[in-house]
Amino acid sequence: MTPTIFIDTENKSTAVDGIVLAPLTRRVHIGWVSGSVSSHTIRRRDQIRFYLRHLMMDETLSYGTWCNFVLDNQI
Repeated sequence: MTPTIFIDTENKSTAVDGIVLAPLTRRVHIGWVSGSVSSHTIRRRDQIRFYLRHLMMDETLSYGTWCNFVLDNQI
């Protein structure tokens, strides 16, 4: 089983319910508020940069904006 990192954004975002990062496979799974789930492959450094900003509680971090970035920059 691939190790994953789950980020609960239900109370922090109006667009995204949750984000699952799978660094070894470079996959990101996004649970949208609409109920749909999408899965994308992105660069590992983008995952790490996002996760560090999340851990540091960066107030300028927008989960919805980052998910749209993933949609635009998927490999």
